Amino acid sequence: MATSTLNPQPVPEGSNSHFVSSRKTQTIAEEVEASQIHLRKRLDGALTRPPPGVNAEELPTVPLIDIGPSLDGDLASRKAVAYQIRDACVTTGFFQISNHGIRQESMAQVVEQARRFFHELSDEQRQALHIKHSALMRGYEPHDATYVNTDDKGGAQKETKEGFNWGYEQGLDPTGGDGKYVELDGTSPDKTGSGNVWPAEQDLPGFYNGLAEYYGQVLQVARHLFRLFALSLDLEEDYFDPATTHPGGIARLLYYPGQPALEKEPTEEEADAANKLGLGAHTDYECFTLLLSSSSGLEILFPPSPLTNDQPIWRPCPVRPGTLTINVADFLMRWTNGLYKSTIHRVVSKPGSGERYSIPFFFSINYDSEVTALPERCVGKSNFLPLKAGEYVLERLRVTQ
Repeated sequence: MATSTLNPQPVPEGSNSHFVSSRKTQTIAEEVEASQIHLRKRLDGALTRPPPGVNAEELPTVPLIDIGPSLDGDLASRKAVAYQIRDACVTTGFFQISNHGIRQESMAQVVEQARRFFHELSDEQRQALHIKHSALMRGYEPHDATYVNTDDKGGAQKETKEGFNWGYEQGLDPTGGDGKYVELDGTSPDKTGSGNVWPAEQDLPGFYNGLAEYYGQVLQVARHLFRLFALSLDLEEDYFDPATTHPGGIARLLYYPGQPALEKEPTEEEADAANKLGLGAHTDYECFTLLLSSSSGLEILFPPSPLTNDQPIWRPCPVRPGTLTINVADFLMRWTNGLYKSTIHRVVSKPGSGERYSIPFFFSINYDSEVTALPERCVGKSNFLPLKAGEYVLERLRVTQ
């Protein structure tokens, strides 16, 4: 092991942590319920704008990290980037990356493929790909098929998003894979065929190839980021490599319809009432997410501070063209014993907003990996039971239906 230069200490339970106090005897279902209780507490009284006398510029925002030096630099350069990532992860768990190596043309064309899926396929063609036909929730997802916040089920506000979901295939992996991939439920694609469903090529020519081009690149960026996460935790750079040889990588195309502008200038209360819930308040489930967005709409629930009268506050995620937004998800939060924060976020469509497309890539380790505690010197004594990554993610997904 490398000699520690960070002297990392586990962070005690705080305002932004919802798993760190979990008992080691908790089941996944109990963890899910604990997460939902935390979510309700956070949303109760959350601010939607700065308090009187506080400028928005005074509030924290999502940092931008140039990871270019970690791609073509030496170990010292990679560690310097990793320490910036650590700073973001122990506070809000959100950051954006530039100079990540994904071609701008690939980013533009995957957004175009999203547009094509939701506007060029007929409703009948999309319904044939409905996630109800998939035990792994792959395919087309109408706006009311799932709710990331289960409290929104049956509520007055319906999520406006529509989605298309797919997961890892060996043919999508630029490394060629190791031939050992298993799905969330432990089944092998060698026996069951791919768990993904795709539109027929004649219905949407070039769609699969367009998604494959982007997926392969973002998969490699995710693997590289995991090496930076290892350095950020004062682990050997290749610590997580054995667990990412056939990783979980669920991706989605998400479409949010535009909202008409109001006829007159609204009051703050009228503006809030006119907002549409694109995607409910939630945390992600896997290790971390890499998000590509076409426009604004993502909001992050920043933790309480003296500037916000000790109330959590919703703040828009910056739109920085050419960047990816990264956020820690629940599995990495529990693996780091609550040190790295998995933060609540949502998507809101405001009056006068145009259509929005986003492509989140939810990166996990090999679904069949047995996850054991990280070294105590990095995150303290673990509060969590060992488990397989796929079991955890599948249980979290099932709750949303």
